[in-house]
Amino acid sequence: MKISECKCGNRIFFNNIQCLACERTIGLCDCCHSLTSFTQSSENTYTCDQKRCGKKVVFCSNRTAAICNSMVLPVSTQLCHWCEFTSVHPDTSQLENLQRWAELERAKRQLLFQLEWLDFPPYLGETGTEFPLEFQFLAPQIDDTGKQIPVYTGHANGVITINLMEADRVFRERTRLELNEPQRTLIGHMRHEIGHYIDMCYVQKVAAEKYVEIFGDPNAVSYGDAKDLYYKQGAPDNWAENYVSAYATMHPMEDMAETMNVYLDLISIARTANVFHYSKIDISPRANIDKFVQDTLKVAVVVSEFNSDLGLMPLLPEQLPQSVVDKIGFIHSLRGSNSNGDSPPTRRTFFFRRHKTEPQVQ
Repeated sequence: MKISECKCGNRIFFNNIQCLACERTIGLCDCCHSLTSFTQSSENTYTCDQKRCGKKVVFCSNRTAAICNSMVLPVSTQLCHWCEFTSVHPDTSQLENLQRWAELERAKRQLLFQLEWLDFPPYLGETGTEFPLEFQFLAPQIDDTGKQIPVYTGHANGVITINLMEADRVFRERTRLELNEPQRTLIGHMRHEIGHYIDMCYVQKVAAEKYVEIFGDPNAVSYGDAKDLYYKQGAPDNWAENYVSAYATMHPMEDMAETMNVYLDLISIARTANVFHYSKIDISPRANIDKFVQDTLKVAVVVSEFNSDLGLMPLLPEQLPQSVVDKIGFIHSLRGSNSNGDSPPTRRTFFFRRHKTEPQVQ
């Protein structure tokens, strides 16, 4: 997670909205792409405190509802580039929907920031233009007969759908136990589904043969048949020898998505450890993947012990088999040339399905 400093010198974090020391407005600048403080210059206008920026900005439209913490140029729509990826959001007249949507947007911003920094689609080459990325946050509905219409979290043709109830901790914990998914989190859902998106828009175009060699042929078995078989028989007893999760055994596409999830987890842990000077892990595209995984798991083991002290879940396994490390290495090789270790991402053009339009309400 990215950290920075307020103009007063106090440390600030990715989702902060106000400095606890000087009470300046805190947020993400849509112009210079910095986590920074802002000095109020008029009733509704602020100035970015970054010397290299200094732009006059206003609140992202979603900031007033505590959905977003970004500041944008004063244009007609006033949506930041992260919020523009959301095409459908729930009815916010219900307070619980507003709170759940805010949780989903925080996880989405975390994901998109990481993808841009790593130079992954939709920020890689023309992938964002050819395959625009879209998020739909949907709440289950009741039909005319009084029956609930379920919402399934998933990806299809660049559209990532997340069931709004996943932001309800009781629902998520119950589902986690029912499906035996220890790492079921909002950011986990986002990272898994983005794996499917990257698979569709990029991997199958640039590394299809290597993909088959690493994960297997996704066209060799019907996805529907593989899904039915998995939920009928479960994963093989020895799944941990070659897969990051039991669910990854279902189909090559799920193996790819689950591996992407773990890779993004590892990168996030390593980067945080580096930022706080706990370690110096090479997270550049040139990193030796075996050493990267080994060094990051050492950090994960320590944090898992802290979690154990508080009765919480382990962060990650203590070890990963070499076959899984090789899969992670394949994901690592997909990063674009603009990806550069601990340096901030270069500001680039963003692409959306509905550019500069208000998101639809469910």
